[in-house]
Amino acid sequence: MKPLGNRRHIYRRRAMVEFGKSRGRSQFALSEMVDFLNNYVGVNGKKHKNTGTHNAQLISLIKQHPDFRYYPSGPNVKSGLWQYIGILDEEE
Repeated sequence: MKPLGNRRHIYRRRAMVEFGKSRGRSQFALSEMVDFLNNYVGVNGKKHKNTGTHNAQLISLIKQHPDFRYYPSGPNVKSGLWQYIGILDEEE
């Protein structure tokens, strides 16, 4: 079996960017993105089967993504907020 490498989470990453663009520059909690990915509806109108995730998996994905920035808000690491800093559709 061929290893998947960077292609493993391609649909999750696309949905993450779509969520970030829909939020604009406003900050959001990680739980909001988890809810979005778990209920993501694809172009065919059905729930997408490859975007579902959980907090631990999403934390590792979003930390590696260059279009998201973390803003800690206290001693608890899980209480921080995230912001999309990539290119918005209006800016292209």
